[in-house]
Amino acid sequence: MAHTLKLVSFDLCPFVERSRIVLLEKAIPHEVELIDLRNKPPWFLAISPMGKVPVLIFDGKPIFESMVINELIEEVYPTPRMFPVDPLERAEARGWIVFANDALMPAGHRAMQALAGPPPDGAGDQARAALGGAFEILERRLDQGGGSFFLGHDFGLVDAAYAPFLRRWVAAERWGNSPLLPGFPRLARYADALLAHPSVAKADPGEVGPRLLSLYGEMARRAAPRA
Repeated sequence: MAHTLKLVSFDLCPFVERSRIVLLEKAIPHEVELIDLRNKPPWFLAISPMGKVPVLIFDGKPIFESMVINELIEEVYPTPRMFPVDPLERAEARGWIVFANDALMPAGHRAMQALAGPPPDGAGDQARAALGGAFEILERRLDQGGGSFFLGHDFGLVDAAYAPFLRRWVAAERWGNSPLLPGFPRLARYADALLAHPSVAKADPGEVGPRLLSLYGEMARRAAPRA
């Protein structure tokens, strides 16, 4: 049975990009509709309980949260397989996706803010230290595995969860003069493998570095105290 899929998106959102990567990896026909997050249309707010992207409209039914969307896609379109068959391995994979959501990406967000605009005293160092701590955890985990990807030789849902952030961080490191990734060689090789993977490359929204720099710079200007 053919399904109709529409991904509601903001094109720089890393969470949207995760689901786009999975759809491209599985070669699933789909439509993408972009919205302005600063002026969210009423129809979008009616289908997104938290007002966030992505939302996947699957045969007319809205599904929200990238982790949920990607597991739905995996269940309905099991080829190629992107999640372990074994329940314990699946649970481990879910845990590392949550680590990306709750530890890596918030730390990276603060670190990119610090790179893009003058942070309050000490905030830049704190942000860099927090991201470095997340990188250390990932470096240790990646050292335990074999193959180019998180769980081995096959690209999976965990890789789709990390690829958008690593695309953005690799670009952001060019904004400053003290890159962090070279200190984590296994993580750096993992980033290279992800960004070279066909579905990840195809999901690239384009000019990520300059556009993020502009976005974070605008956020810093809005947050700066007025004289």
